[in-house]
Amino acid sequence: MKSRGFTIVELLIVIVVIAILAAITIVAYNGIQNRANNTATLSAAKNAVSALRSYITTHDSYPATSSFCLTTQSGCNWSTNVPPNSAGSAPGNITAIASLPGSTPRADDTNFGIVYNYVGSRTFNGVNQPLAIVYFLKGGSQDCQLSNLTNSGGATMATPTARFTATTGTITTCVVSIIGP
Repeated sequence: MKSRGFTIVELLIVIVVIAILAAITIVAYNGIQNRANNTATLSAAKNAVSALRSYITTHDSYPATSSFCLTTQSGCNWSTNVPPNSAGSAPGNITAIASLPGSTPRADDTNFGIVYNYVGSRTFNGVNQPLAIVYFLKGGSQDCQLSNLTNSGGATMATPTARFTATTGTITTCVVSIIGP
């Protein structure tokens, strides 16, 4: 008499195939999620650059001569915590010219937000450019995508050889010089 059920070997083969497909799906999902978060951060950074350029063009000056957080809801962290700005209270009242990004996805627990970084003595490619913005992307060696990308956030900046400022393997730091008045 013939049995109509599956053998244990057949069942194990099906389970292994399902496990492999699940692993592939999870890896693909994580990659898609990281790309979506990075796209949201890049969009917010582009909006922040546009708002700052509009302010500088309108007022022929920088909004502030100190550092602060450009994201109005999520806050910022770049070596130290930078508290969020409430709408309309950003230095120089940037929000009267353009809206600032509300939040950005966190690259990790210690690097997040879009930071307005002003260093009065800073140069970019030999020209005095004291203003830069700093933002973070998830994943190592990600393309920062904005023009005027710099090789550091320090006092002397230059165009980097790569499309990012710094990378730790899991986080990409992007520092973009903002051309001023």
